[in-house]
Amino acid sequence: MNFLNQPLAWGALAFSIPLILHILNRSRFRQIEWGAMHLLESVVKVNHKRFRLEQLLLLLVRCAIPALLALCLARPVLTGSQMLAGDAPVSMVILLDTSYSMDTTHAGASRFENAIDAACNIVAATSRGSEIAVIGTGGGPMPLFDQPIFDSEAVVRRLRTLQAGYGASDMQQSLDAGLATLAGMSHARRELIVISDFQPADWSSADNIAGAINQQIESMPIKPELTLMQVGEQATSNVSIESLEFSNRPLGVGQQLAIRANLRNHSDTPTENARVVLRIDGAEQSVSQLALAGNASTQTLFPCSFETAGSHVIEVLATVKDNLLTDNHFASALTIWDEINVLLVDGAPSSQALEGETDFLSVALTPYSFARVKLSDLVRTQTVTSDKIRPELLADFRVVVLANVPRLKDDQVDALRSFVEEDGALLVFAGSSIDTKWYNEKLFASGNGLLPAEFGVPKGKIDDKGQSARIVAQHFDHPSLEFFNEASNGDLSTAEIRQWYELKPTTPEAVVVARLDNGDPLLVERAFGDGVVMQVATACDADWSDLPMRPFFVPMMQQLVTTLATQLTPPRNIRTGEPAVALFTDAASTQPDETAYEQNAPLLSIVTPEGARQTIRSVPQGKRLTARFEGTRRPGVYTMTTPDSQSFHFVASTSREESNLDVLDELKLKSLADGLSAKVAVSPEEYLAQDYLRRHGREIWRYVLLGLLAFMFLELVLQQRFSRVRT
Repeated sequence: MNFLNQPLAWGALAFSIPLILHILNRSRFRQIEWGAMHLLESVVKVNHKRFRLEQLLLLLVRCAIPALLALCLARPVLTGSQMLAGDAPVSMVILLDTSYSMDTTHAGASRFENAIDAACNIVAATSRGSEIAVIGTGGGPMPLFDQPIFDSEAVVRRLRTLQAGYGASDMQQSLDAGLATLAGMSHARRELIVISDFQPADWSSADNIAGAINQQIESMPIKPELTLMQVGEQATSNVSIESLEFSNRPLGVGQQLAIRANLRNHSDTPTENARVVLRIDGAEQSVSQLALAGNASTQTLFPCSFETAGSHVIEVLATVKDNLLTDNHFASALTIWDEINVLLVDGAPSSQALEGETDFLSVALTPYSFARVKLSDLVRTQTVTSDKIRPELLADFRVVVLANVPRLKDDQVDALRSFVEEDGALLVFAGSSIDTKWYNEKLFASGNGLLPAEFGVPKGKIDDKGQSARIVAQHFDHPSLEFFNEASNGDLSTAEIRQWYELKPTTPEAVVVARLDNGDPLLVERAFGDGVVMQVATACDADWSDLPMRPFFVPMMQQLVTTLATQLTPPRNIRTGEPAVALFTDAASTQPDETAYEQNAPLLSIVTPEGARQTIRSVPQGKRLTARFEGTRRPGVYTMTTPDSQSFHFVASTSREESNLDVLDELKLKSLADGLSAKVAVSPEEYLAQDYLRRHGREIWRYVLLGLLAFMFLELVLQQRFSRVRT
């Protein structure tokens, strides 16, 4: 036991006052002999022991009264064996849930507003000299300050400016970050407080989290106190847009795109007449009305097209009344291409229609131009013979196709190598004219050349011997063939491949995109430098297969070529926390002094979803520049602008698991706290009360006061009883 007002505890010595008075009164009487004394001697002998016991009991009660009064004024506290910290400063880390579920409103206030109020009350109550760190958990741990600070008022001011709406919380990573921060702090008293709505999705692996955290705490020389504080009320009414689905094929100006929005009602109550709006670059394009049954999902389809090339943002918004508005919106970024320039190198040209090596391929890539219709083709082709390959020619194209080209000169190989290394795409078709020995020596070069695979022996119905093969019908993972996972888009296995070369990929970078039913690779791809090379085992004309005669030949060739042209472009739709990366060209990048240019690379600006503008520096990468932005923890649209006003849009999205607004109930929260060896506080007031007890112990002055009153009443009763006339 200890005392908050320890000097007053010495007042307990006042118990000696009635004892001294008793002793003094006892020694002050005189003996007087009188005649009738002998008549009382028998009575005194009989009652002497009782008199002494009564006086001793009354004395003890009178001595206890001043002692209890002094103890009450000294404010005793029970401490057990722990050392009291008192008002000593504390090292405190607050893990503040900033995920988008904290925007859930109830009774006019959001969960996040309640969390901010709780955090501010706790911070404001810290002792002078305490060091404080606040880490947001939404989208991954993000410290509020670069390092813990000692100014609690500054922390409160900064907390009041925070907003929620970030990605889903990773509580394992956030707790690790909180403990790591505490380990670097200076005070002996350490607190880790988690303020969250405690959704089941964030604690789905609670057992694993508890095991890892307890092990980490046990290894710390100074163990912190862990407290869980749940904020906000239970809410169930919520409708969310789960995702947007659309074809990932490259899209040109004026081409149609179908966007499917998936909506979900997370409550039991059906939603009538929900208004769903499609916006493109902020402008409303179309509206749909739909109804949603309770705990059900539905879809709505929006057709659209784009009139200008470049980066665009599509958004779908649902206008409904629910507890969480943040997930009533979903966005995606699209790149619309003006045209993709493709160079076709014909290894066996012919003046007869559809007799040249690239004739069928040219028609497949530009069907509208050959049909002379008003629709525009995304691909623009130019056909040349192999002797025309020059570096200055390749500079105007994104894709080069070698179709049955026998061989090339060394300077042409060097030109192709530089073209691919600097973000070009090369598509190589086999054929009857190719010199496989030359290809293997110069273009494969034991795995160090451009080709992803070595040409082996010819196979198929050669000289009417052997057997034909077919493409294996499978689920394609490569983006160039994903289009054919839908049966309505064509069945590649119906084509007959009569002749082909065995392809032998021997490098780990080589990826087999498609196979024949005998196990031989048909399409093999590898990255080379900043570019990509795809090798085809058969020819692109009708001599070795009936592919050009199949209805799917046009979309297949367009998918192969456009995917090769665009797949090296960094993704514009990313997950929260992933970097936003843009590649662009700049005239200054060709200056000879690369070192000086790297030091003075152009600056780009990026606007975040909350409207903040930041500046990032680009980095030279070959003949292009790379800009990289890491701060994408908040879901939404990020707009990056180059010095020449070219814009790139990025959309960061997060898991929609938090759209289910259920939270851990009291029993589950208690079970989680037990697993983490933590305490649960339902309010900042309860936390502060618990913290007060940890710092000062449990005050028992109220119980001492009750004891004092009881002894005063007992003294009065005993005095009346012992002083009455006895017969």
